[in-house]
Amino acid sequence: DKSEDEEEKVNLAYLMAENLSKMKHRDFYIDFCDRLNPILALLLATKDSKLRRKVIIAFGWVGSDREADILSNRMLTDEDELCRAWSASSLMQMSYHRVGKKILQEKTKDVFIDAITVEKDIYAKGIKIEAAQTIFDKKWISSSAVENICSEKIEKAGKSAITFLNKIC
Repeated sequence: DKSEDEEEKVNLAYLMAENLSKMKHRDFYIDFCDRLNPILALLLATKDSKLRRKVIIAFGWVGSDREADILSNRMLTDEDELCRAWSASSLMQMSYHRVGKKILQEKTKDVFIDAITVEKDIYAKGIKIEAAQTIFDKKWISSSAVENICSEKIEKAGKSAITFLNKIC
């Protein structure tokens, strides 16, 4: 709070989240995560997309189911395609840290349908599909197809993902 430098604040919060993610077994983990999340939420308002990406990634490490809603919104509305992509990836990261897959599945099913459907950036779409397949325990696309930005494979995987997500209750 004492720093006026937005970049310094974001970098410090990012570092704190990264370190906390490695201390899940410690007694203070949940309390410290809960104290950091409101700070991250405030920092998410930055206009600098590179800094916003760091905040989004940090949420993946320390966010709770409340922050899953923030990331879901960013996955749909952020003007930066990498912020949208990292929001999906951070939702996936949450499943490895503080939020169970069942909760994420319930909270994000409809959001992933919309996010994959409307995404124009093919790389961001691939990242969203890859995150959804992890959260929903499916396999629609390989990481290499996303990394190599194989448009045809990403589009095909997107259709499969949407079909599956529309079918589940």
